[in-house]
Amino acid sequence: MAVCMSLINMKGGVGKTTLATQIAWYATIELDKKVLLIDLDPQANASQSVMSPETYVEYLDDGGLTVADIFEQFTPTGSASGSPKKLDPDKAIYSRVEYDDGSLLHIVPSRLELSWTMRNPAGKETLLPRFVSKIEKKYDLIIIDCSPTDSILTDAAYHCSRYILVPIKAEFLASIGFPLLNRSINAFQMRHESSVLEVCGLVFNDFNRGNPKRENRLARKDVEQKAAQYKWHVFKNHIPHSDSYFRAAREGLSIESTKGTHGIVKTEFSAFAAELAKKIGI
Repeated sequence: MAVCMSLINMKGGVGKTTLATQIAWYATIELDKKVLLIDLDPQANASQSVMSPETYVEYLDDGGLTVADIFEQFTPTGSASGSPKKLDPDKAIYSRVEYDDGSLLHIVPSRLELSWTMRNPAGKETLLPRFVSKIEKKYDLIIIDCSPTDSILTDAAYHCSRYILVPIKAEFLASIGFPLLNRSINAFQMRHESSVLEVCGLVFNDFNRGNPKRENRLARKDVEQKAAQYKWHVFKNHIPHSDSYFRAAREGLSIESTKGTHGIVKTEFSAFAAELAKKIGI
């Protein structure tokens, strides 16, 4: 049975997609795991980062299915000849890489049309967990990259997940989304008492490796105080800024495989990823 983890922060611009994609690569290459990444953000940045922008566009042009099709599979098409059909789960999964040892990285891509689901949400929050239940035996780890909103997409991610990872950027108002996230998780658990959902931790991301500014230090102190209030774990290992993450996204590669990446960047990310893997038991 796969471990399922969602990356969520109600505040945008925290490097959530970078973490989601690089954790997926790390688990595949370094831990020899079978990994599925689900892109649950209409902007589809994770899809382009894993597949490469060119491959992603070709995939859509060829009529490839996306997570939007999972949510809209029973929505009437409006055509006179057709009626809604069940989606074949395997057809919504793109195989990025499969290795001889059995490890692999697959992705369920997203697209802008996913935003339509948020405008017409009735009864759709269970469609993603139903999809996951059909394919989860094939994987060791399922990672869901979520949009920074509290919506039907968030509820769908909660239904699928055992763990929530919260990326944080040490900047002004860094913890502004915490109360909303805490209320959102608590409200979900009150409605679904059998669900086991846990914030596995907060990770500081994309900060200056050198001498941090006073505002950064104050922001980190505020985040740590709020985390203690909610009894949320803060990871010991953090992820400093590196332009190599942008190159990795453009090229659809892991940070380890991206040309020109300094050794310290690889070491820092590996230290965090290993700490996370231990925390969630993979």
